[in-house]
Amino acid sequence: MVQSHYDWSDGPAEIEPHSVTKHDVLVGYLVRYFEQRTLNARGREQLRITLVDGFCGGGLYMLSGTGREVLGSPLRMLKAVEEARILINSKRTKPINLDVQYVFIDKDGRALSHLKIVLQNHGYGGDIGRSIHIIHDDFVSASSKVFQQIRAHTPCAGTAIFFLDQYGYSDVPAPVIQKIFSELRGSEVVLTFHVSAFANYTNDKLTDHMSDKLVIDIRAALGGKSIEQIKDEDSTDWRRFIQAALYQALVKDCGAEYFTPFFIRGQGSGQGEYWLVHLSRHPRAQDVMKQVHWKYQNHSIHYGGPGLDMLSTHMMGFRQEFTGGFLFDDVALRLSSEALTEQLAEKIFERSQPVQIGQLYASTCNTSPGTSGMYKEVLETLVSDKDIVIRSKDGSNRKRAKYMCDTDWIERNRQGSLFSFQEGRRQ
Repeated sequence: MVQSHYDWSDGPAEIEPHSVTKHDVLVGYLVRYFEQRTLNARGREQLRITLVDGFCGGGLYMLSGTGREVLGSPLRMLKAVEEARILINSKRTKPINLDVQYVFIDKDGRALSHLKIVLQNHGYGGDIGRSIHIIHDDFVSASSKVFQQIRAHTPCAGTAIFFLDQYGYSDVPAPVIQKIFSELRGSEVVLTFHVSAFANYTNDKLTDHMSDKLVIDIRAALGGKSIEQIKDEDSTDWRRFIQAALYQALVKDCGAEYFTPFFIRGQGSGQGEYWLVHLSRHPRAQDVMKQVHWKYQNHSIHYGGPGLDMLSTHMMGFRQEFTGGFLFDDVALRLSSEALTEQLAEKIFERSQPVQIGQLYASTCNTSPGTSGMYKEVLETLVSDKDIVIRSKDGSNRKRAKYMCDTDWIERNRQGSLFSFQEGRRQ
């Protein structure tokens, strides 16, 4: 997933450590994706998918300041699938075949020439033209051909993951992503943007246009500062602006029901060099990406709140307690648990009818950093406190988070403390 400033004219291009960190997160997502897709796949013999790298680069880099070679995203993808294949089949008597097609795209011919050499050197040469397809073009121009390849591999579902690591904000227009979701319903998109690239095009005129379009007073949320002031004075506020404002335009224009809008930073430091936006049409995919952010907590950062309103105006208005960012660490976990306990209880109480766990998560997950597992831990607490009751499809009570399923039904406990408290407050 190369960016325009990389030079492939004389062997491997140089790469910064935070770009390698970004690849680590994407590999973590791929492995976790295959784990989840095969979790309850009893009797399943194969899983088909196409992995698309829209800005693939030359496959091998020199790590800046070290002279050490590191693999690029195409090789990281191939290795991730090998790792996932071993992992998911380690305890199966009948293995699941991961039938994966790869599409590597780049408009830089020198990068692709270098990539082919790297693939040959790593034992993948025989797969070129069979399971590995290399396209010399820009992603937008190549997209129609890519769609055809995906449909040929998975005619019904159109299953693919697009990794689109663009350097500028407009390298992948929103209509192209919208087309992915309308024509390939089983697909997901992972967009990454270099934060400094936004500074090259974002200005006060664009901000005013976005404010009108989104019906959000962005200038007020920025404390009256201009965009130029923010870029010059406060890189933290600049990232808050990206997450609070730009994600809304991006998500609304792309037609994805579910998303995550967090940042990727260097190992244990940095304010977030890359903005990583995951777009999908299924809450489970969104949940998997959030699991990865929590797992790689040294790599992730977020500038909103801990509860169900993490991206609301008051949480993104520079008055919230995460002045240094939400770091997906133990402090963030504790505050998320506290916020979710109160807010999920209120959500449940507001409903006149029982709600399934999966429905509760799907209806709130876009505005929370919490995973489905974190939701269930909170629900266990509410059950223990006799605030709610959870029943399975057969009517048996659920009390422990590890036994809860998305199809279980939640309802308020009319004998519980929450119900009594809320009823008393309403009288």
